[in-house]
Amino acid sequence: MDKFTRRKFIGTAVVAGAAAASAGNVIGQIASISTTNGVGKDSLSKLGWDAFLPFVNTDFTFGEGFNAVVLRLIDIKDSRPLNSKARKAGQENFVLKFTGPGRSPLKDGTYQVNHFNLGDFDLFITAAGQQGRLNVYTAVVNRVTTPE
Repeated sequence: MDKFTRRKFIGTAVVAGAAAASAGNVIGQIASISTTNGVGKDSLSKLGWDAFLPFVNTDFTFGEGFNAVVLRLIDIKDSRPLNSKARKAGQENFVLKFTGPGRSPLKDGTYQVNHFNLGDFDLFITAAGQQGRLNVYTAVVNRVTTPE
């Protein structure tokens, strides 16, 4: 019986990710605010760690119209390993933690988000349990940042 080690698992995941990237089916972003022929990148690509950090404990509106739900950004954590090459190589990996009303929890998915200062952008969130009477949601931003 061939032992499947963590190293083999990670190696397999890297190969699978590279194959998906070459096929153009990658979930992720490259942070850049440049435009080509008038077509811009998605709005979230312009928002990094430094953009979100000042707005911890402020409200973000997820969805539109009658379906809109206000969630509060309560925490932001850098999830890159300490002393990693990723910290020096222009990679961002951080987790946003939001809380919202305990009634009618949001489903995992991508929502149009509005913030009074950051503007409009799309963000994928997942349910992460409850904190007292509030629902908790997380969003992971993991991308390579490129110069303009």
